[in-house]
Amino acid sequence: MGSALVLIFLVFPNPLRVPNNDPTASAEYAPVPGRQESAENANFGETGLASSGGIGAGGEGFGFLSGSPPGKPPPQFRPRQLDCVGSPPRQTEDELSPPCVAFFDGDNGDETWRGVTRNEILIVYYNDFGVEGDMTTPYRATDESDLQAHYYYQNHTKTVKAQLRYFSKRFQTYGRRVRMIAYPSGGGLGSAAEQRRGEAQVINGQYQPFAATILIENAQDFSPLMAEHGVPTFGWNEDVPAEEYQKSAPYFWSFMPDQATETKWSASFICRKLWADKDGERGEGRARFTTDPTLEGRQRKFGLIYEGGQERRRGPFLEQLALQLQAELREQCGLEVKMQPYVGNGNAATTMQQFKGEGITTVICYCTPQETELHVPALQNAATSLNYFPEWFWDHASAMDRALWQRKYGQPEHQGFGTSFLWRQNAFKQSYAYKAYLSEEPNSIPNLRFNFEIYHVFLNVFSGIQAAGPKLTPETIKKGMFTFGYQNPDYAFVPTGGYGDFGPSPYTFVHTAMGWWWDPTGTPPGGRAGEGCIRVMYDGKRYYGGNPASGRQWPFGDQDIKQGLDGDWPCTEDERREFSTN
Repeated sequence: MGSALVLIFLVFPNPLRVPNNDPTASAEYAPVPGRQESAENANFGETGLASSGGIGAGGEGFGFLSGSPPGKPPPQFRPRQLDCVGSPPRQTEDELSPPCVAFFDGDNGDETWRGVTRNEILIVYYNDFGVEGDMTTPYRATDESDLQAHYYYQNHTKTVKAQLRYFSKRFQTYGRRVRMIAYPSGGGLGSAAEQRRGEAQVINGQYQPFAATILIENAQDFSPLMAEHGVPTFGWNEDVPAEEYQKSAPYFWSFMPDQATETKWSASFICRKLWADKDGERGEGRARFTTDPTLEGRQRKFGLIYEGGQERRRGPFLEQLALQLQAELREQCGLEVKMQPYVGNGNAATTMQQFKGEGITTVICYCTPQETELHVPALQNAATSLNYFPEWFWDHASAMDRALWQRKYGQPEHQGFGTSFLWRQNAFKQSYAYKAYLSEEPNSIPNLRFNFEIYHVFLNVFSGIQAAGPKLTPETIKKGMFTFGYQNPDYAFVPTGGYGDFGPSPYTFVHTAMGWWWDPTGTPPGGRAGEGCIRVMYDGKRYYGGNPASGRQWPFGDQDIKQGLDGDWPCTEDERREFSTN
């Protein structure tokens, strides 16, 4: 009987045996670590947009394209096992994380490009915040800049090292480790174009990296020169003209949109929601969000303030954005705005007096809330002293789409609203960026100003490396990056966008914006009661700008800016948070 049972087990189909039509595929990708799958089940080409709603599969990497795996690896390579999460499986819990490649067992091509060896990928972190040295070494408090008193610099090195460890442990790099060298700019945020170009030459000559991650302003002064040396750069970059990406293709990448994309959705919001009425009639929008009885109910008249003249301490991007917005408003709805360069706090009173005299109901302010410049407080204080309370439109250019700045510098009697490339957030401590940091540095505080940006820049570069596959070059990076897209504007907690054909700019990710208004008495998720919050219009759904064929456009009229059919719009948490308030 025993012999018969053994024969039955061996000969007849066994429900406990996992079928494996292509056993060689098991070491390439596995949704559950340690589990073998057939080639059909292991094809991550099926985890594209239609099924996952997240970043699609593709590119050159294992787990992105089907095909025969390489032969037995040399002895120095060991299969790397990574945990997969979610359904369909991803590298991390973040919806923007790519499909999981849990294993690699093969030939990575050794030196496939400058800065790439069999065992290492060299990347430079070029930054404006004094961070320097090898980011792969253990963290010490003495690594930090001497400027710890300023929150731009606090725990910045610790945050970079923690995020680097986080992504290195969770993303597939095909037998190589990512070694990152931090190189600080000599002039910080105020670095001149000539200085940035000179530092690009030094970085190329001294390190010869494969790529650079950047956290700087005016990246158009740095990245094109890196591109000339064949070095891809990955940044947050919310201030770069669209043509700069095309001129440096495929070496210039940004998670944030280019200037043209940004100004198109701001112009669309102004034209459709403020200049038009609910029926779409141009010029029929009336000022409603003002406490000034001399302005309330009047046909809207717009004034645009921007940083100009000698006040261009932050480079040309605010003036570039202002001029582009002016052109977009003319093109989209024939709207003319009063243009006013802002040349220092000394002319704040003059500017506000002029706007009041000309009956400007709505101020579009491309001015910044930095402590050293104080444009926003100076302008609003001057307006208050004149008993002048216009509506204030803010977008990415001002950074006043953050609750932190509204609480710190905005005045409650000056009502503000606008557009933002940011996306709806739950409680601060629940953000992927914060949890990623804590997983490496528990019971500590990250750099509260830039942790969010650092996380997404590293998400970008590690996703590109994984999608490129083992034969790492700028061209395989491009093929991989062009598969990344998230195309669900109804889901408010992830920004709609993508590289390649997913949007108007092939080399930037975010292509949509949300609308918002500032509620000075609102309570954000996880925050203190009544501390103030950014309320997201339409529950945070995403909208496009420009040609209506590009995607969903803002509804006409301002009747739903502050409130929807079911009451107040929900609050979003700020991605920047002072821990004393949370």
